[in-house]
Amino acid sequence: MSGLADLRLLLALPVLGALLVALGPVRWCRAIGGVAAGIVLIVGLAVVSVEPAGLALRVPWVAALGLSFSLGLGALGVPGVLVTCLIGQVAALAPGASRGSIAGGLALQAVVLAALLARDLGLLVACYGLLAPLVAGLVASGAAASRVRAALVVGFYLSLGTALLAVAVGALAVAHHDASGGLWSLELEALGGLLLPARAEAAIAAALGLAGALTLGLWPLHGWLIAGVAAARPGVALLVAGPLRWLGFDLLLRVWLVVTPTAAAAQAPAIAWVAVLGAVYGALVARAEPEPARAVGLAALVPAGLLVLGIVGQHHEGVLGALALGLALCLGGAAGLLAHAVGLRRVAPIGLLPAPGLVGLVGAALVVIGTARFAGLTLAGHAMSLALVGVAALLLSLRALSGRTGTEGHVVGDRPGVGPGLGVAALLLPLLALGVAPGPGLRRIDAAGRAAVDAAMRRRCERALATVDAPMQVTGAASEACAQPLRTLEQLQGGER
Repeated sequence: MSGLADLRLLLALPVLGALLVALGPVRWCRAIGGVAAGIVLIVGLAVVSVEPAGLALRVPWVAALGLSFSLGLGALGVPGVLVTCLIGQVAALAPGASRGSIAGGLALQAVVLAALLARDLGLLVACYGLLAPLVAGLVASGAAASRVRAALVVGFYLSLGTALLAVAVGALAVAHHDASGGLWSLELEALGGLLLPARAEAAIAAALGLAGALTLGLWPLHGWLIAGVAAARPGVALLVAGPLRWLGFDLLLRVWLVVTPTAAAAQAPAIAWVAVLGAVYGALVARAEPEPARAVGLAALVPAGLLVLGIVGQHHEGVLGALALGLALCLGGAAGLLAHAVGLRRVAPIGLLPAPGLVGLVGAALVVIGTARFAGLTLAGHAMSLALVGVAALLLSLRALSGRTGTEGHVVGDRPGVGPGLGVAALLLPLLALGVAPGPGLRRIDAAGRAAVDAAMRRRCERALATVDAPMQVTGAASEACAQPLRTLEQLQGGER
């Protein structure tokens, strides 16, 4: 399969599939879409099976502004690519789809994959800019009044997230220009080496954090996502609850944490409390919500909140747990939505679980235990309280599940066929496989997760040792002093006390 491991192929195939669906006979649109999504899934599996170093691709775009078409797949991006390709395959074959929703879903899949692979923040902003019209159009498909209203809400909030991201990226580009003596660059690697004044970094971190939290659908910014999922066709709902939501997680992990780690640490307690209180809110309200799709969306606030808690703590266990919870959130939630849509009432409550599958439970345990033991440097005295509230949210969510096992979903047909059941099984199988044998998956991302946390800690250390009145690049002396950043930060924190 190594011959198929080409990032250009991975991005071009869903676009080609969308064009074939849009231009082909209506009676064949479902088959064409399913085949196209299946080939994309095969290419995606080939891409994630090879060493990431050989997959980098860089083509100059607007050289004068430092823009390039720069793509690459790191180990932390592997789960997102798998989630997008797998859910894309199931969504293309979901019941109730139209020609427009299948073609638009394939186009959305291409945009999400490009954003996940982007190593240039200009390309990332361009991908985000396509989300609002694409997703709003997909949600409004069918022109029902409820769908149109939901589409307007979805379009507004996704546009807001894009605007926040664009402002932050523009500020980073100017900072790099000033620090480098006139060189423009939006490469993520280059921007990760900047030291910014405290106020500038705080403002950029706030914009990036809000954009990520909004796309992730974190409380209290979750309303647009729940409205879109509840109103959209089943296949579109899967894409919104899965790949689109993963983009917010990816933005927080790859950009917010790495580029603005000092400000992220300063904002961490506030963000963590919002996340875990939102998890408690979702667990409580999901039980009373009569609409199944909305109940799944509310219950998803629990793993989403714990996921964010794992990231903001800036510790290795938290990042690993967040990745596991991201898989549970996207695949488990999508499986629950599809089961409700096709009338698989015994399976449908899986979407209400706080951490579907063993992998979700492992992720929740890593986040909670890691927060209590290792997040003191970032979350200070809040760490233990946050961990306890996270456990409370998990228990409340399980109680909410026990009260809704008889809930009836929206049924597309009187008797669900074999196809929809296979789709639900395909979404749940990775969670089961990773839960039974988590070793290979954890080994694939373990080093990358540790490297991301170490990079954030090193940048925090360098920022603490330097006097930064204007944007600057890291000096050699600061880098040598931060060879062991965690120890240096602990010493600095102890000296301040």
